[in-house]
Amino acid sequence: MQYWTIVLAVFATLVVLFAALTVGCFLKIFYAPRWRPLREDEYPTPKGKVYDPYRERMVAWIKETRAMERRVVSVTSYDGLCLRGYYYEQKKGAPLEIMFHGYRGNAERDLSGGIQRCFALGRNALIVDQRAAGRSDGHVITFGIREYRDCLQWIEFAIGRFGKDIKIVLTGISMGAATVMMAAG
Repeated sequence: MQYWTIVLAVFATLVVLFAALTVGCFLKIFYAPRWRPLREDEYPTPKGKVYDPYRERMVAWIKETRAMERRVVSVTSYDGLCLRGYYYEQKKGAPLEIMFHGYRGNAERDLSGGIQRCFALGRNALIVDQRAAGRSDGHVITFGIREYRDCLQWIEFAIGRFGKDIKIVLTGISMGAATVMMAAG
């Protein structure tokens, strides 16, 4: 009898540890806490020494982007989340580049430099805060599994707003690239 009590206690302990590990991994990898609005003097750059040589340029891009004329736009995802982005117009009727940021990033931080590139190439730009990031709703990051459907929603938005003949370029960084590739499939 004592033997089975010990076996059950060990088994129960392993189940609890496994559950705790699973929840911990989910919270660390997939869960995103609610976004806190930034003050005008805050510039969201990635942390880490590897970014130090580029931080000044990243902040300059964010400042330039904030000074540009832009429209806040939004779509509703297939599962009811409000997804937000910023539209920058260089020229009416120009091709539109829709850009998606990387894991744990946001549109302003990851894509501000891309807006100047779009303008240099004669394109208008739409930078998107993916679900659970930036100003968009949601708490769960799915590495493109749900985000690709959001990308398709942004394409529908662009067609509805600019007409079915609009030329659209999709780009993404890191997880944003995965989002775009899944949407393209």
